[in-house]
Amino acid sequence: MKIFSEFNLFSDQKFTGSVLANSINLKGSISCKGELQIEGRINGNITGEKVVLGSDSNMEGTLNADEVIIIGKFKGKIRGKSIRLDSGSSVDAEIHYEILAIEDGSTVNGTIRKLSTASSPKKDIAVDKKEKIEKSEIDSKSL
Repeated sequence: MKIFSEFNLFSDQKFTGSVLANSINLKGSISCKGELQIEGRINGNITGEKVVLGSDSNMEGTLNADEVIIIGKFKGKIRGKSIRLDSGSSVDAEIHYEILAIEDGSTVNGTIRKLSTASSPKKDIAVDKKEKIEKSEIDSKSL
């Protein structure tokens, strides 16, 4: 079952990002703002806001973006707030995520770890309870 529709560069929505076509074979690093659609071969590092590895893409390296959508092939490390591995994708990676969606039909190998948030409300509540318990134990001992 396909949860999300495949990214369509030629849809009615206005695309304002950058595209690396399937004829591109790039070795190196890319840093971009906005959206980056990749259909070619990449060996290197990508840092961006939204990165889409299309169905013809093949990347090896490190991918760091707020939003990551993989439809093609990837090998390496991925770090993202939102990561989606579409049906037909092939991923062999160390994945660090806040939100992760893996569709039926995707192939995933490697390690998957949830990113910890800087200040989780649950963690703060636990610290407050512990401090209150310790204070009440001290107060009761002094009586």
